[in-house]
Amino acid sequence: MVGSWSVYDDARPNRYRFCSTICKPPSYCFLHKMPSTIPLFGLIIGIDQYRSGSLWNLESCVEDARNVQRWLLKDLQVPKDQLSVLLDKDATKDNIEKCFVNHLLHNPKIFPGDAIIIYFAGHGSTIPAPVNWFHKGSVSGTAEVLCTYDFGHSGVAGISDRSLHSMLVDLSQAKGDNITLILDSCFSPLQSPANIRDRHRTRWTPSEKLLPRDLFSGLWPTASVRDYPRGIGFYSTAEAYTLLAACNPGEKAMEGKEGGRFTSALLETAREMALHNVSCAGILKHIRSKTGGSEPFAAGLNVKKPLFDALPFIPDGRYFQADFAHDSRSLRIGVGAVHGVVEGTEFSIHLHNYSGSCNPPIAKVYVNDVYPTWSFAHTETRGIPAGCWAQIRRWNNRGSFSIPSKKSGSALRRPSRMSLQSLARSFLHV
Repeated sequence: MVGSWSVYDDARPNRYRFCSTICKPPSYCFLHKMPSTIPLFGLIIGIDQYRSGSLWNLESCVEDARNVQRWLLKDLQVPKDQLSVLLDKDATKDNIEKCFVNHLLHNPKIFPGDAIIIYFAGHGSTIPAPVNWFHKGSVSGTAEVLCTYDFGHSGVAGISDRSLHSMLVDLSQAKGDNITLILDSCFSPLQSPANIRDRHRTRWTPSEKLLPRDLFSGLWPTASVRDYPRGIGFYSTAEAYTLLAACNPGEKAMEGKEGGRFTSALLETAREMALHNVSCAGILKHIRSKTGGSEPFAAGLNVKKPLFDALPFIPDGRYFQADFAHDSRSLRIGVGAVHGVVEGTEFSIHLHNYSGSCNPPIAKVYVNDVYPTWSFAHTETRGIPAGCWAQIRRWNNRGSFSIPSKKSGSALRRPSRMSLQSLARSFLHV
């Protein structure tokens, strides 16, 4: 059987698409049955320009946010309406919280277990914690905050670590724990006068005029009823989500000409690795080799699972199973004459068949023998592993009829969509 099958979930109507080259909704597709939309939803925030004149502006947070959006849209094929993007003046504290509620927490299109990404690029800061900020028995300390566009204006203290923890707990209780929080910010002050020169490239700012009581006035509602121990910050590993952060606690998140060093390394890694079978911890290890000295941080209950629990990386019906037939130079490919393959059809060979996960061709082969539902191709490339996958690159049609193959009988021209629809229906009747 050609293509990939998925179990249909009756609780999620209209969650499956059909083969665009063979049959379309509402007909049942014999060859392919896959999710119509990638079950991933995101809130993406990037802030370069701040409302308060006492904060220095950044240069590449907005572009980082747009690059993350492009990666999700183009590489992972996430529908545009499943991503909410807030940039600069739109990324106020109130707007971020409203978008969190409407687009994520109360979104009826998100089912428990669907993947959720929250990305933030901008300044981080710390504010002295007020009395009773931490649970009883804890001494005083500081609170870490994400600096929203209106941070520092009229007592707006941004989104505190305590608020965000409660927001994510509420979200995980409603939508499951497949939540990834990505922070390209830092929360430690510049350590020495020499580092002042890096000030405009560091994603941290002092809190200046903000007072401890401002943290309570902007606290997320459910955070007030939860005990909050001292020393957690944004790096807690106790909650039901995965954190990927630009640096370890006490270190700096930097940006350069290419953008945020962490975000740039993350996106570069995403295009170099087969993400469907690499854990978040494994991805971070690869990122560290690209960030030039900084130490990205990962934590959470799902840090040993693939990114987004591998939900966006689904079998792609454009790939066909291939394996060795008689010897190491003969590949048997699971698609044949009834699908339009003729002698000379060109295939590229790949390690896997998951969409959105880096999968470059490792070889190129040409069909030399065609049967109704499979074909054989000869290869001179050594080292092709067993259980590989093939993708059609060139059909090599030669008009309405082709020269018959000695072994396969009359080679067929590439069939029309209507003929394949008819073939699919006949199989179903059987």
